[in-house]
Amino acid sequence: MSTNNLYKKVLNTPKRFKLNHYGNLSLNIRAWALFLFVIFNISALQKVQAQAPMTEYISPSIKTVQFHRQGWPFSYPLIRLNSDQVLQLSFDEPGSSTISYNYTIVHCNANWEPSPLMPTDYIGGNPIHPITDYQYSFNTTFDYVHYRLTFPNASMRPLRSGNYMLLVFENYDQENPVLTKKFMVHEPQVQIIPHIRNTAQSAIRGSHQEINFEIDHKGFTIHNPNEEISVTIMQNGRTDNKITGLKPQFFGGDKMDFNYTRETIMEGGNEFRYLDIRSTRFYSDRVEHIELVDPFFHVSTVPDFPRNPSSYQYRQDLNGRYYIEVDDKNNDELEADYLFVHFRLMIDRPQPSQKVFLNGALTNWALNSYSEMKYDADNNAYRLSLLLKQGYYNYQFLVVEQGETAGQLFPMENSFHQTENDYLILVYYKNFNDRSHRLVGAQVVNSVRRDE
Repeated sequence: MSTNNLYKKVLNTPKRFKLNHYGNLSLNIRAWALFLFVIFNISALQKVQAQAPMTEYISPSIKTVQFHRQGWPFSYPLIRLNSDQVLQLSFDEPGSSTISYNYTIVHCNANWEPSPLMPTDYIGGNPIHPITDYQYSFNTTFDYVHYRLTFPNASMRPLRSGNYMLLVFENYDQENPVLTKKFMVHEPQVQIIPHIRNTAQSAIRGSHQEINFEIDHKGFTIHNPNEEISVTIMQNGRTDNKITGLKPQFFGGDKMDFNYTRETIMEGGNEFRYLDIRSTRFYSDRVEHIELVDPFFHVSTVPDFPRNPSSYQYRQDLNGRYYIEVDDKNNDELEADYLFVHFRLMIDRPQPSQKVFLNGALTNWALNSYSEMKYDADNNAYRLSLLLKQGYYNYQFLVVEQGETAGQLFPMENSFHQTENDYLILVYYKNFNDRSHRLVGAQVVNSVRRDE
């Protein structure tokens, strides 16, 4: 597909049905109608999806979605209940026309299935609210509108801890969102004591990391830990290899022990690859060629090669994340241009049973058609082109075997127990009186500060 056709496709992504029933109502009537509409529709949506976990989604018309704690751009979207911590969502929409976007939140259980709670049980303030903070790009070849939302705010806040899904949609059509993003609200009822170390299994001792931990719940009553407690572990931002449903191995007094021998082992992987596209005038060490094909820039990266076999070498990275920045400009968010970036992974003999994905925050950590690389037999390379905003990016190559859903780093990246990774440990609690899970503990642990 040509660049112009791709650009037109992005701009002309079909818009969904717009609900304009409130246009002729008075303000008070419109507010009540809106409230009843949201209550009815979210409740209906929860009933329909009661058995289906909610998943993240980004419309093709939405670009550069970033969601993190305000003031900490490389953080997980995780805040403490009833604190002054705030999340910041930002995204771009190509073009120069603004859209009337609204947002709401949906409370989920530990498995990300919509909980049976009513919105009034977990939303304080308005159940639906507009996104009013937007600005237009300038000095760019690629026009876009930059939207921003800070949450919780004076109009909406979560009342309970747990998993949440943030939904962004046009007007009031929340059943067809253009953007859904997960976030978590925790209440610090327990203390997590991590022990990340080399696994005792000799066959994978050099390539894997073992994430063990204890939980101290002094002052917080847990009657039946095997029934009431469930723990999830995530590595960096990945979701395909997350570990869920962990139960304590032993418990007594105020302590619970999660020292497993197999269930909490993950590939250490390798330090992330990087790409610096902050300038269109000067080539960074990972850029092979920059060309302006009127009216857009195209960037060809230096070809990548498998790093297996290789020896471990430490290099500071962002653990798969990215930040937006542009050289010689004053406003990174609005003056950073969009570039068509062309990746190549050189492979002489691809395996028919394997799919290769470009993974990291630049592809929303998803393993789908947007991140899957296609093999070019004429050039002995896997290829993928992405439309990226100027900045500094981390990425890696994951291999997924036929019939599997989780990716493997070893075939393309190699794997080492020394690799620096972030692990997010989430502790969920639900007793027989609770209708959904509470998030009673959350901690980010870095693998370089660990027990040997």
